[in-house]
Amino acid sequence: MKNYRRRKFTADKFFVEGQICKIFLTPQKEFQKGFWIWHVGFAVGKSNRQLNDWYWKKKNKRARSIEKKITGRVGIKTYLRCFKTLLKLRWVLHPGDVLYCDCTSLKADKQFKAGLRWYKKNSEWAVDYDNKIFFWHRPPYFYDPVWKTHIITGIVPANPLQSMESNQYFDYFFATPKDPHKARSKDQN
Repeated sequence: MKNYRRRKFTADKFFVEGQICKIFLTPQKEFQKGFWIWHVGFAVGKSNRQLNDWYWKKKNKRARSIEKKITGRVGIKTYLRCFKTLLKLRWVLHPGDVLYCDCTSLKADKQFKAGLRWYKKNSEWAVDYDNKIFFWHRPPYFYDPVWKTHIITGIVPANPLQSMESNQYFDYFFATPKDPHKARSKDQN
């Protein structure tokens, strides 16, 4: 029997001062065998249908109206709530997958500056300043040698909002040796 993991579209909806906000996580492509890149989409609108039309790039009035004012009427408060929700939602990804969030709103520079303020508190995210993209890798990284000798199971932390520092890298996954007779400590190669 094959050990097959299905990458599934994920969304989360919340409300900020009467407006509907929605975050979309969609698997984009497989960049290495078994590892996927996920795209984050975020919008604020009047209805669920309007948000879905915007995300799936429908060519209608509902989708175009969101592109003109992507933050809604509230402003920066929606971004703060979006980033907190994204920090909780990022643990849905399978170990080794990559999450990226690009700034594609009408005012992309303003959106990127708001993201940089948030980035100061969450330094584990990588930033591409030229293309205005934020990246996050779910531990263990796809190039980590632990994948060759162990079966990896992802662990969701007790506080999903906490920052992922380098000394906590091994706390976010559980590694079981593929061959239990040749078990090694994590300090050995």
